Amino acid sequence: MFRGMDPTAEVNLWLDKIQKMNRILASFEGEIQENKTCLCGCFPNYYNRLKLGKFVSKRIQEVDTLLEQSQFPGISLVNMLSEKGKTLPTTTLVGETAKIVLHRTWDYLMEINSEIIAIYGMGGVGKTSIIKEINNKLLAENTHFDHVIWVTASKDSNTEKLQKDIAKEIGLCFDDEDGETRRARKLFEALWRRRKFLLIIDDLWEAISLEEIGVPIRAGKLLISTRLLRVCRRMEAEREIEVDVLSPQEAWDLFKQKVGERVISSPRINDLAKKVAKECGGLPLALITVGRALRNENKIKYWQTALSELRNSTTSIEGMTNHVFARLRFSYDRLKDDVTRSCFLYCALYPEDHLIETEELINYWVWGGLFGKSGSLVDKMKMGEMVLNELTSTCMLEREGTTDYKYVKMHDLVRDMVIALTRENSTFMVKSGHGLRVPPMENDWPTDLERVSLMRNDLSSLCCEPNCPKLCTLLLQYNSFDKGILPSFFRHMPNLEVLDLSFTGIDHLPESVSHLESLHVLLLRSCWNLLCVPTLAKLKKLRVLDLTYTPIEQTPEGMDMLENLRHLGLSYTRVSSMSGSTFPLENYKFIESLSLIGLQLESSGGESSSLVDVLASCNTLVELELSFVCMRDFDRYITSGHWSLLENFKFLIGDPTSSVDTGKNSISFFGVDIYDTLGAVWLADKVNELAIRACPSITHLPAFITSSKLQHCRIQHCEQMEFVINVAEWSAFPELEWLEIDGLSKLSGFCNGIVRGGTLAGLEVLHIRACNSLTTLLPLELVKNLKNVVEIKIENCEKIEQVIEATEIIDVDIVLPALKILKLSCLPALKQISGGRMICDSLSSVEVYRCPGLTTLPFLVEITDEMINSLKEIRGGKRWWKAISRNHENATNRLHAVFEEVADDSFVGEDSEDDRSVCSDGSGSFPLSPR
Repeated sequence: MFRGMDPTAEVNLWLDKIQKMNRILASFEGEIQENKTCLCGCFPNYYNRLKLGKFVSKRIQEVDTLLEQSQFPGISLVNMLSEKGKTLPTTTLVGETAKIVLHRTWDYLMEINSEIIAIYGMGGVGKTSIIKEINNKLLAENTHFDHVIWVTASKDSNTEKLQKDIAKEIGLCFDDEDGETRRARKLFEALWRRRKFLLIIDDLWEAISLEEIGVPIRAGKLLISTRLLRVCRRMEAEREIEVDVLSPQEAWDLFKQKVGERVISSPRINDLAKKVAKECGGLPLALITVGRALRNENKIKYWQTALSELRNSTTSIEGMTNHVFARLRFSYDRLKDDVTRSCFLYCALYPEDHLIETEELINYWVWGGLFGKSGSLVDKMKMGEMVLNELTSTCMLEREGTTDYKYVKMHDLVRDMVIALTRENSTFMVKSGHGLRVPPMENDWPTDLERVSLMRNDLSSLCCEPNCPKLCTLLLQYNSFDKGILPSFFRHMPNLEVLDLSFTGIDHLPESVSHLESLHVLLLRSCWNLLCVPTLAKLKKLRVLDLTYTPIEQTPEGMDMLENLRHLGLSYTRVSSMSGSTFPLENYKFIESLSLIGLQLESSGGESSSLVDVLASCNTLVELELSFVCMRDFDRYITSGHWSLLENFKFLIGDPTSSVDTGKNSISFFGVDIYDTLGAVWLADKVNELAIRACPSITHLPAFITSSKLQHCRIQHCEQMEFVINVAEWSAFPELEWLEIDGLSKLSGFCNGIVRGGTLAGLEVLHIRACNSLTTLLPLELVKNLKNVVEIKIENCEKIEQVIEATEIIDVDIVLPALKILKLSCLPALKQISGGRMICDSLSSVEVYRCPGLTTLPFLVEITDEMINSLKEIRGGKRWWKAISRNHENATNRLHAVFEEVADDSFVGEDSEDDRSVCSDGSGSFPLSPR
């Protein structure tokens, strides 16, 4: 009868008096027992009885009064809540990014099955502004929420505080003696009476138990905002929505608004202002703070100073430290432990806006000893992956990449915060990517330096002798150093542990390197002029030596003394022989990782099989990269069974014409007969990546060299291959994510029959190129499985007429819910993508080049609002777009803003020299992305 109703203020006052009377009477009972007798219990205490009698008489009168007051009129006993919620002050949302998040959140709130919705993103990105808009919109509109309750989870929030904050918002009072369970029960009952409520918790830092708080989630919904993806997961949110930074144009619009149009109108300031806005990295909080600090400022020197400070991470701009850096610093402080914080600080050694390769970063952490000196390589790599997930889930690092996320990036202002943090104790010197041509002098190297990064500059020499006794990490990669390094440069670095000189033009190392007895890691990868490495005999602590892609012809002197060596990289060097003295593998008792691709190895005795024997006896190896001249050598190694000990491997069989970029647990065949001598013992179940190039004997992808764990597959220039899938032997390949097909001149179809259900269900990327016998790519039955495909690229296929097989059934919708990127290039015979309507609500990029017969797009037949919001670019020729507009007038009118014209004269048949080069069977302007 009284659901959704609460006592009036009058009733609440009466209830408070009753509770107070109960407490008085409870204490009175104890007093009677204590003062019942006097004189050691020999006589009754008549005086106290008289006193208590008067007390009882008075209390009886008060109870009678309370009973008389309990006769409330029925209409005033309970009242509906006077307000639905509280309207909050807001700022105008800027840009499509925030509006899309708002619309998605609103839609999820209206869904019946979404009870917990979570919005996450880095600090200052605008999460609170978005949910304030939602709060106010819900109060203004007649939606199915009767009550909207807003609370902010403070930095030191806990169960008790959240309970009291929620209770305060709904007018519920707790007694002082109420414990957590009693508070939860009262809160549960109060919220249950209201039903149809939305509880909004802003800035949540730790997952909470709704049961312990007392939130009956089935009676309402929960909307949270947080910086941490892991909070979303631990709260079991049905919907997770990331709030990204603003696009460059959105950021510029916001910055102009805060600075003032009058100032921006000056051409000299306009250019500087754009550069200042760019340094804010699309972060709304920073754009607003910097914009307000420079509002109506028309003196160029102040703009120049602001730009210089932002670029050098030394900003004194008003509000940046207290408002922007303070928020970002709190995220850093809340990282779970010192190891995670140390790993995070390491990322600041990279240049601004640099895409950091995840594998390289984790290697630095491992090799730099951030996970301790002991333990196996495999365990440490797993720890690195866990730390990386922690940093990305807290939005301290941003993942980059369409599907495989091979890179991470640190936001500019997060990096500025970190560098400012390291300056507090002067242990870091970061001048990476500054374009330096003059190296730091001796007085620029403080004695307490621990980590220094000069990577990616234009340094031609290092000509000083720094005194840095505490220095442990020195990153010098991507400099020319064509004038060399002073021989004594490393003399006063006794504790140096990590030295990276990769991708430099040095032709020899200075002699002082030979005396770095604490050195653990020496990285010389791709030093294109390096011919000589001094003796390594004293470097007995050396664990990692990488000489990959260097022209050295002999291994360095003293290799036999490296008793602690864990990783050795010699792939693609000119080392031609391995004797016991130059390559004493049996001496490396702790060797875990070995890279020898591209080496034609022989033993001192001249037997080509001896290396296989040596490897087979090395039980400590967990990573191995190795090439084999022929199938027989590879079969010999496989038969040894040594591969079963490996966690990661990369094997190349045959003679590749150039270096090969494949991932972990990969096998590549080049110009060999795959069926030749391959034994029954085979490591297919461990293969994640498979590459087949110019192998003459195969007509389809052989099932016996594939596995259910295969994730990436690349097939190139196999002239006899007629189809990819043989339905008689093909497995479903549920984990295959990436498939590239290139230069299969006889390929006539994707499969030779009807595929089984679930085939390629996990496929995310499909690239097809230069298959000139192909007329139809995908059968309809296969397309039905492609629910996870994100990217489709088809290029340089002369005869292809349709991408998806036409069907006689009318009104068949083709749904590709995850598709984001569609690129069609140089397909002169293409007439249609599919015969039916396509629904691609996640599509963000469409590119069509030199496809003169394609005048309709099936996903524009009935365009949805979801697709309008997701589509960011359509690129194609002007005449092609006009042809599309004639057939899809309504859709093209709505999408005109995202169309970008590219040169394309295929509609008039005039092939320029550039166009012909693009559409050749060789290298074009749209090469398949390498792994």
